[in-house]
Amino acid sequence: MTIFVLRMRNGNCVVASAENETAARERARDIGKNIEIASVRELSSFVAQFTLTEEGDLISTLLDRQTLSDLHSHEYPMLYAARSHSYNDFGPSPTNAASEPLLYDAGVRTNRREWDMRDKSMISYAVQQERERLAN
Repeated sequence: MTIFVLRMRNGNCVVASAENETAARERARDIGKNIEIASVRELSSFVAQFTLTEEGDLISTLLDRQTLSDLHSHEYPMLYAARSHSYNDFGPSPTNAASEPLLYDAGVRTNRREWDMRDKSMISYAVQQERERLAN
């Protein structure tokens, strides 16, 4: 089995294990009838953690830096560029070690409260553009 990432026209992604691209598309369509797939490609790396909550829900978190970097550079290039621009201008969050590489993960989301309004606006705009980029 191969792991595929399917980018939806609405900006979301589905990760599916399948024998080939056609099977991956079918697995993604099982999620919903009105899913519009914009692109499909094979992932070389994928690691996720599923945490069981007290309420019985499973919360998933991507853990692998390679997976996150791969998704950002291929499925979300505008968001990747906006974040890179922001970090280049102002550096990493003061709560993160400057010597560590910084990916936009749960820790960075927590630190986002400290970002300048310009950075927040830039990221919001990039998210909007990513949602609209493949919508047609």
